[in-house]
Amino acid sequence: MARPEAPQRFRRVQALLAARLAQQVLQVWRELMDPAKVDASWPAVRAALMPLVRQAREQSAALARSAYLDARRDAGVGDVGFTPKGPLPLLADRLEAALDVTGPVEFKKAIAAGKTPQQAIDTAAVRMVGSTQYLALEGGRQTMQRSIDADERATGWARVTDGDPCAWCAMLASRGPVYKSAKTAGDPRRGGNTYHDHCACQAWPAFTLDEPFIGIAEKLYDDWLRETRGHGGKHAVNAFRRWWESEGRSAYTAPARP
Repeated sequence: MARPEAPQRFRRVQALLAARLAQQVLQVWRELMDPAKVDASWPAVRAALMPLVRQAREQSAALARSAYLDARRDAGVGDVGFTPKGPLPLLADRLEAALDVTGPVEFKKAIAAGKTPQQAIDTAAVRMVGSTQYLALEGGRQTMQRSIDADERATGWARVTDGDPCAWCAMLASRGPVYKSAKTAGDPRRGGNTYHDHCACQAWPAFTLDEPFIGIAEKLYDDWLRETRGHGGKHAVNAFRRWWESEGRSAYTAPARP
């Protein structure tokens, strides 16, 4: 029997990892970046950031591998004969490009828009934290998703979010358990394994065809049905988003920070 608290515990641990990375990124950015000499100071900043992101990505993947095996055991499947899949390699070109775009490029865009150097530093910092967290947490997310896809005993997955998701994540979480064999054609909430910068969501494996909803997902499902009644496709998505941003989000209580 799966432990009902395990998915949220896994999400919180990944959130702690992301928070630690954010602190490290901000420290490097503010200590080494010279707003008066952006191009000259940037190579040292980037060189310091790259190993931090790679290390966090490896840690995220390790946490996911351990959690996946725990989920298997809790479901009565066991952990013999299956090895969780690791994430895809993080190519240097991709990491460098992500840092460049959210670092000096974002800083220069902010200056061009009329912001002060300090404001530009802060603006770039927010973008950089989001991007680096995404690449780091991708390690665990890919580990979960690739393991689910490769595991013959896994039936699918559920999206686990906190109590204060954005409209997009709330919509995807409302799907509840998504089965590998399920047909999603015509369901505007397809793509449940997609994420964005500053996203707190994680995937959790399912091993039966009658998996319970996780966390707030069941209430979100009821909300989705109610708010999208009479709409389809992108019109349903827009109707849910309008409701979520105007009144829906306030109906959910965000949990304490991890």
